[in-house]
Amino acid sequence: MKVLLINGSPRQNGNTATALGEVAAQLKKNGIESEIAWTGMKTMRMRRIS
Repeated sequence: MKVLLINGSPRQNGNTATALGEVAAQLKKNGIESEIAWTGMKTMRMRRIS
């Protein structure tokens, strides 16, 4: 299993990044791979899938 952690904060290395890093460390301890994606300053659009 792989978990995607999304950091939507405008500060790439702020408190949210620190918290997500802790989550990633705990996941790793339990044998779960994770990746942190930073979307901070990017415009995101959701697309409806029917």
